Amino acid sequence: MCRWTVSFERRFVLLLLMLCSAAAEAGLYPRVELERVREVYGVNIEAVLFDDIRAYLTPEELKSLNKVSLTFPLPDNKDSVDVFGFAIDLNSGQMAFPAQAIKFFDDLALSFAWYEHTGQDPTSIAEYVVNLHRKGLPFLPPLAALNVPEKAWEQSQYVDDVSQKILKSGLAFLLLHELAHWHFKHGAYHDISYAAARKQEQQADDFALEVMARMKTPPYGMVVWFLATSLVTSDRVTTHPLSRDRLNAIAHSLSESPGRYISYENRHSLTKQDILRLAQDIQDIAARLKQ
Repeated sequence: MCRWTVSFERRFVLLLLMLCSAAAEAGLYPRVELERVREVYGVNIEAVLFDDIRAYLTPEELKSLNKVSLTFPLPDNKDSVDVFGFAIDLNSGQMAFPAQAIKFFDDLALSFAWYEHTGQDPTSIAEYVVNLHRKGLPFLPPLAALNVPEKAWEQSQYVDDVSQKILKSGLAFLLLHELAHWHFKHGAYHDISYAAARKQEQQADDFALEVMARMKTPPYGMVVWFLATSLVTSDRVTTHPLSRDRLNAIAHSLSESPGRYISYENRHSLTKQDILRLAQDIQDIAARLKQ
């Protein structure tokens, strides 16, 4: 997995709150582009789950992984597919990582890295996502709408490094979070109470954090992204309910043992203070949530 050199500013975390009410619609990308994402990114994501993550699982966890499959579906209805639709079928163990959701995640990671590198106000990124949700399609994809070069990573090693770290670690967290739902035999949210759903989410978060600690891959930008994108407007329940308790539990886990994410290899690019800052950022988000 990748090493870490970046320290996100608090303003990034607070601005991500603006993203949380958005559930953007499909149709942002040409189908041929999504087919390319499925082919190229799919191979890499499968390697993360079935090679990288596999190496750090216990025998019992491996039994669960061995019954999981991974798919990268393309949009089939422009009005029904959202860009945050990472999920697992609790009956079959089939994980769905939609090609459009992967591409959207990648574009936002690149946009945040580019804006940081060029000293631009990232509020524009948050406003884009909110407007995409409110106005619907047709709409420009993120890079075009935000004036980010299509190959911004070629213009800056920093942009390449940071965007890749956001994307790769974010996807690793999502894979582990969904694997946890399968491993612990969680129930479908339409069959259980909201309180039970929240407990399931916390257990899945704990599992993802534990395995990432074994991997010495700090849950930095990707945890913030997952929390932001799984948060919806307060008047309806999501399939991944978020609460102060859930966020505070993640923050506590990070701050209790920040050294778990530091290895011999990344000790020069990552400090305990980096992890503690992340924990504080998550607590800041929790403080702004309605319970």
